[in-house]
Amino acid sequence: MLATITQSARRGLRGLLRVVTDPFGRRQVSQQAHLTRIATHERAVWLWQVLKGHTESIRELIAEEAERTRRKFLIDEWKLLEYETLLRSLRKRDYLAAIRAGELDVPELHTEHPLAVDSNDTLYPRGAKNDNSICLRFNQRLYQLFGRRPGLKVLDLGCAGGGLVRTLIDDGHFAVGLEGSDFPLLNQTGEWGTIPLHLLTCDITRPFRLTSRSSGAPIRFDAITAWEVMEHIPEDRLAALMANVNEHLAPGGWVLFSIATFLDWDPNTGVRWHRTVQPREWWEAKFAELGFVPDTNHPFGPYDWLRGSGNGRHDWKPDDGVGFHIALRRKADMGGRT
Repeated sequence: MLATITQSARRGLRGLLRVVTDPFGRRQVSQQAHLTRIATHERAVWLWQVLKGHTESIRELIAEEAERTRRKFLIDEWKLLEYETLLRSLRKRDYLAAIRAGELDVPELHTEHPLAVDSNDTLYPRGAKNDNSICLRFNQRLYQLFGRRPGLKVLDLGCAGGGLVRTLIDDGHFAVGLEGSDFPLLNQTGEWGTIPLHLLTCDITRPFRLTSRSSGAPIRFDAITAWEVMEHIPEDRLAALMANVNEHLAPGGWVLFSIATFLDWDPNTGVRWHRTVQPREWWEAKFAELGFVPDTNHPFGPYDWLRGSGNGRHDWKPDDGVGFHIALRRKADMGGRT
């Protein structure tokens, strides 16, 4: 009996001691929290392992499906290159036949500046190296602008691979592309090996003339285009470039540009391609100063342009806020309408 009382007293003393030393039971709560943290960590580790396993499985499935797709469609890069070469050869045959038959005139370029030698686009080519923009929807809108009349004459400044020029010639029109860099000429990229007499190099900010080989007469173009070219031109060269545009534009002709408004440069080398980075309002004022004003009476929608409409490689879109399109005409051709 005494032993039982003694044990009860001991338990009571221990309980009293716990109450005195930890009156709110914090030690017990702390131990429980510690155990909970351990369990949570172990569960997180397990879940991460499960997800990692699933990720690896999904990656393997994607790779297997890609390989099955490649085999299904028999995608052979060398065979594609062979087909492309054959297609370009056929195009060149038709192109040369049209010239021999007198159906396609040949331009003669007169300039003392065959290259834009001091331009970073020549020293460190990128656009001229990579771009060969084609948008047949643009072509159709262009034909609509001129009432679908045959024999349009189009000059493309900064033509890069010359895709626009080639598609216009394919459609039976006369087109010339001028490029400041000799990269596409030397490497025969884009269409330079396909329509070689209609893609030429010169500095478009220096005086040049284009004449007809057959008649010797100056060539005047219904439309002059430039796609992400103007921002590459230093501000002090813009007047000379637009003087060339004015010299080669036919009466009532259209000037169609896309202009980027962001700084394009390589932070590792310091090379800067975009030299005149200004908002649309600045450009409109500059063009007005040089005798050209915007005309919105045209059929081009936001996604109908050759570039700046998401149509080309690495191309921006109208709602990206990094550039704009503009259709210009001579003030003298507007008949007082601005």
